[in-house]
Amino acid sequence: MAATDSSQPASLQRRLATFYGVTLGVSWSWWGWMFFTGQMVEPGSSASHLPGLAGPLVGAIISTAVFDGKAGLRELLGRGLRIPRRPWLALALILLPLLLLAFVILVGHARGEGWPAVNAFFDYPGVPSTTGWLMSIILVLLLNGFGEEVGWRGYAFERLVAERSALRATLWVSLLWLVWHLPLFFVHRNMAEMIGPALLGWAIGLLLGAFVLSWLYLSFERSILVCALWHTAYNFAVATPAGGNLAPAVISTVVMFAGLWAAWVLRESQKPEPR
Repeated sequence: MAATDSSQPASLQRRLATFYGVTLGVSWSWWGWMFFTGQMVEPGSSASHLPGLAGPLVGAIISTAVFDGKAGLRELLGRGLRIPRRPWLALALILLPLLLLAFVILVGHARGEGWPAVNAFFDYPGVPSTTGWLMSIILVLLLNGFGEEVGWRGYAFERLVAERSALRATLWVSLLWLVWHLPLFFVHRNMAEMIGPALLGWAIGLLLGAFVLSWLYLSFERSILVCALWHTAYNFAVATPAGGNLAPAVISTVVMFAGLWAAWVLRESQKPEPR
């Protein structure tokens, strides 16, 4: 696709409308098909919501191609694979949710609970039970990690933070992100069970998680790779049965406090470094 005339740059509204329209079209089409065919992601089911998670990735690629052409796509790819200048610090933060999971398991074992089965660490909702552990990680990283983060942080937040504070940009992304999730409450058993008072806690958790991801994005040279890896690690820590019911509660609480801290830091954050 050809980019728009660079002498008349596209407005932020046009870019975001294109991105979000494609994102919802891809994601909601898949989840809508699941709903109307009676599919539900739950134990024992072969249904998978994961392809729909790639909607933000597709939206970012198409919107970038339309408005920025090949140069924009190369720049997006560069941020997608960027290794930050402090890789060991980034790695430590990426692994933190998994380390918290290990801590919860060790505490449980010290209290007399058994060790979780190895496959419990990779029993990810929407991934077929016959999938090997390595392919499970790859699928979740590509569809859940990059599928979401290329769009939400790599495109939407990247565009918004160029014109407003990081705090306000994160609030806008959080709103778009929250609305995008809505069909999942009808095709994903764990999310359907949150309909009611728990839904408010989920929404607050999403907002605070968005602040963490915005902080990671700005702190590590706008690396989508860091955000995608962290998002993947977090989801494996809270969405698999390895840690029972306690691990998701502990890890989510820690991330929510981290999100409050990140929001405090981002309130004075400047625009990202020039490209």
